[in-house]
Amino acid sequence: MKRPESILPLAVGASAALFYLCFHSTFFNFDGVACAIAVELGDLRHLVHGNHLAYGLAGLAWTGLWRLLGYMGPALVPLQALDSLLGGLGAGLFCRMLLRRFRVGPPAALAASAALTLSFAWWFWSLEAQVYMLGAVFLILAADAAFAEEPSPWLAGLFHGLALLGHVGHAMFLFCAAFLLRRPGRTTSLWLRYAAALAVTVLAAYAAAALWCVQPRTAKDWRLWLLGSAALTVQRDFSWHGGYSWVNLRDWAVMTLRIFCDPAGLPQPWRALGWALSGAGLGAAVAGAARAPRAGGACLLWLAGYCLLFVSWEPTTIVYRITDLLPFWLLAALFAQAAPWRSWALAGWVLAAGLFNGVFLILPQTDPAHNAEYQEALWLARNTPPQAWVVAAARGQVYVPYFAGRKPLNLRYYEGRPGALAQRLGEMERLGLPVFVTGATLRDGGWMKFFRGCGLREVASGSGGALYRVGRKGNPSGSNQKKFNTAPAARKGPKGTGSDMRSSPRTTRPTP
Repeated sequence: MKRPESILPLAVGASAALFYLCFHSTFFNFDGVACAIAVELGDLRHLVHGNHLAYGLAGLAWTGLWRLLGYMGPALVPLQALDSLLGGLGAGLFCRMLLRRFRVGPPAALAASAALTLSFAWWFWSLEAQVYMLGAVFLILAADAAFAEEPSPWLAGLFHGLALLGHVGHAMFLFCAAFLLRRPGRTTSLWLRYAAALAVTVLAAYAAAALWCVQPRTAKDWRLWLLGSAALTVQRDFSWHGGYSWVNLRDWAVMTLRIFCDPAGLPQPWRALGWALSGAGLGAAVAGAARAPRAGGACLLWLAGYCLLFVSWEPTTIVYRITDLLPFWLLAALFAQAAPWRSWALAGWVLAAGLFNGVFLILPQTDPAHNAEYQEALWLARNTPPQAWVVAAARGQVYVPYFAGRKPLNLRYYEGRPGALAQRLGEMERLGLPVFVTGATLRDGGWMKFFRGCGLREVASGSGGALYRVGRKGNPSGSNQKKFNTAPAARKGPKGTGSDMRSSPRTTRPTP
């Protein structure tokens, strides 16, 4: 007869993955769409991002498998499915770690794994195409190897290295791993083996990516590739997205509550209920830390290590915090293990928080009518000719080419350089290239006065505002719109997709 540690994790992982696959997120975060573009182009140079090396290649291979099986749709769908499977796998591996490393009973392990599955941050980002869930899976494996009574430094280093290839932010797990690998008389030896496995894994992967994919030729090429999202300015200079301050620490602390349930922006009394549920989850973790000092110390170092980075780098970005849920629910499981009623209490939290997150946070992101920017992209496809250029900003940088099938004129490269933009628009007009801009782009970016000086003619209008043709020549307003309206979109995405980026302040910040 099979033991619970072999059956329960499999059941948890499979159930969580199937559960996630029942939801079709239409949030379409910036990085997910950008990755889908690179996958469809087979663009290895952009798939091996310097900050998250592995996800793009994994997505390319996974999408290729779908193609072999006959799938002909957009790459965004298999990428979303990949994250759903990774989220479910992570929940199953977490359950296995609780059972075999901490001797947590099946009721408490099941309740804590379900709590992880239905926590807002884990649930939401298991539905989206995004890089972080891949690293989270390997981080669980690294923690599992390090928490063993007789830890395996080679496995811990290998899996930690693979987590780093998922995202470089997982370097901050180093403090927790070093703490767990301490053994009287053997600490230095264990640390050295762990460091060797970690270094070989990471360096070998980056060397292979450099040799076969990126092929940097100069020191500048290496710097830009390795800096990744820290070199996204127009001049490609190093730019840290934040800094240490009390305000950032406050934002980080508030976001700690929001990864359980996110009531920000909801009306009362639901907002109060959301904060209460988040506080209850955090409280169970604190109680578990008091009950198990060694595990509590390791989890505290786990959280503190990541805090050192993300208090400074975009502390309000929720996706960076999904792996914080692992030590929190590990400690909560130890709390629930102490008495049967605590497991039932944790199960009650799962029911209440699952309903709260599902109704208020997840289901709204599955409604295509909520995605103003996606709907705008489809509207652009209907009202512009196939050869059109569209002035783009924010998510329009990837939405315009992917969903509208039009060429983007990216305003990011002209910030503070209106003269360069005017020159570019003049060249395009002389070449007869049609350029369009939406009223939302003009309004949100503060470019209205500039483009009025270049010449604007309204050519279409809809619920989202007006569409303008840029330039002083070309078709008069409203002429030949019939042919534009019949031009098919090159990319409409899966049937019934879309999301409301603007109405979802909880998770709208693009991430590196």
